[in-house]
Amino acid sequence: MLSGEADIIANMANLAALLQEEMGFWWTGFYRVEGEELILGPFQGPIACTRIAYGRGVCGTAWKEQRTIVVPDVEQFPGHIACSAASRSEIVVPVWHKSMIVAVLDIDSKEIGTFDDVDKAYLEKMAALVIGPQKDIWFAAGCFWGAQKFFKLVDGVEFTEVGFCNGRLANPTYEQVYTDTTGHAECVHVRYNPSVVSLQHLTELFFKIIDPLSLNKQGEDVGTRYRTGVYYDNTQDARVLSEVFHKTKQALGVEDFPVELLPLECFYPADEYHQDYLDKNPTGYCHLSPAIFKLAAEK
Repeated sequence: MLSGEADIIANMANLAALLQEEMGFWWTGFYRVEGEELILGPFQGPIACTRIAYGRGVCGTAWKEQRTIVVPDVEQFPGHIACSAASRSEIVVPVWHKSMIVAVLDIDSKEIGTFDDVDKAYLEKMAALVIGPQKDIWFAAGCFWGAQKFFKLVDGVEFTEVGFCNGRLANPTYEQVYTDTTGHAECVHVRYNPSVVSLQHLTELFFKIIDPLSLNKQGEDVGTRYRTGVYYDNTQDARVLSEVFHKTKQALGVEDFPVELLPLECFYPADEYHQDYLDKNPTGYCHLSPAIFKLAAEK
């Protein structure tokens, strides 16, 4: 349900609705971290407290202590905030992103002792899906139609989007980029689950679908917009990428090649016509050999 969706609010809303409908809880929802407060987010159930201070109540305490809190009887919890007298037991689960708590999942029951360690274990797994373990990387591999189709086939890739990166013009159109005057490269944004596929493997696959010795030309596509490169938004990824680049140069017997390895400066999605183009147009142009797509599906 949440796979491929990058909007956190949408994911919170759907997860709260799913839990409320399937489990029959009395109140299910999220509080988002904003400064020194928790702000009410998407929820299912009666009207709730809008703001909760850091360290206050069960939600604020779970945020402060950075742990899931199971409360069998809310009347016995010091400093409990009674948004409603109908709430009798509660569980609050932190939502993590890049080593920080960005929200909490709060669930209330009208019965005492509703929640236990089993609920804790599985709700923590569900809370992790709000943002998830996904990471992002951007590959410029010539024409982005074929690159998107290729990476979509890789197990562990959860989302792809074609667009333009590292240029000078904000929100360029395809026609503007095509003039080779904006400085952008056609690229594909890849969101992947690192527990399924590694950045190293994705980058090794990238080098299998390009000619790394060719400057501004892949297949019959020529121009700076078709330059090759890998662009990252996490400096920790630079080490992994550098190692793959180094090994590839060694394998080719060269000291350098015209493949960029740079931080991502900007990325602008292309319009809908270009998204999943080869899925919508199976006989459309692609500079990649049909046989190369088999590599993507290999483990």
